[in-house]
Amino acid sequence: MQLSINGQKHWENDGVTPSMVNVVTEHSRKENSLLEAKSHEIRTYMTRIISMTDLTLMTEVTEEQRDYLTTVKSSTKLLLKVLTDIMDYSKIQAGKVDLEQRPFDIRQIVDEVIDLFNTAAQQKNIEIRLKDFNNEIPKNVIGDSLRIKQVLSNLVGNSVRFTNQGGVAIEVDLEELNERWMQIRFIVSDTGIGIPEDKLSKLIKGFREADSLIKEFGGTGLIITKKLVRLMDGELYVDSREGIGSKFYFTAVFGV
Repeated sequence: MQLSINGQKHWENDGVTPSMVNVVTEHSRKENSLLEAKSHEIRTYMTRIISMTDLTLMTEVTEEQRDYLTTVKSSTKLLLKVLTDIMDYSKIQAGKVDLEQRPFDIRQIVDEVIDLFNTAAQQKNIEIRLKDFNNEIPKNVIGDSLRIKQVLSNLVGNSVRFTNQGGVAIEVDLEELNERWMQIRFIVSDTGIGIPEDKLSKLIKGFREADSLIKEFGGTGLIITKKLVRLMDGELYVDSREGIGSKFYFTAVFGV
């Protein structure tokens, strides 16, 4: 089977027929439906865990118990993020990802991401902070807040994972603004282990060559991040030095 430039299928003498492809497509559709159903079920139970943990935290508990419960809540939220990544990877592969266009507060999203990883950072005795935020950025921009939060969470999560001393910093800057849209630049930097130069060049090429690199420096989250950034008309960049730390930059376009 071959695909022409305009996307129409041409069948050659390779033993593949349209009916065979229809069977495979239907099987794939059923698998995706099952995955979505199970994902929703898991998400429901995990949300209940978070809710019950919040209720327990409102009662009289010791400081030690509060620390345990806070860790349970933080870990459950991170598991929800992993589940979202798995579902999004499936949707991206199937070309089914749509971006919402609603007003939201970028500063609030950044604060939520910092809060999400605060417990994990404290357990490693490192700091997560908003280093700089350009005040010329309007309070409300138009775009997909969940996707921005997902991209930032993937990058901040990687930085926390690979940083054992120092900390993680987030910067948000305005690159371009006109009457209809704006381009914003996000930077997530850390003082972690960094990436060796030879591996960095492969990572920059698109995370295609080596699954081992993907697993070593961020898992499927980096693949999802790059694809989501491109859906938002942006680009993802990385600058890293082994033993010093890494900086991940990405741009995204929003409506005014």
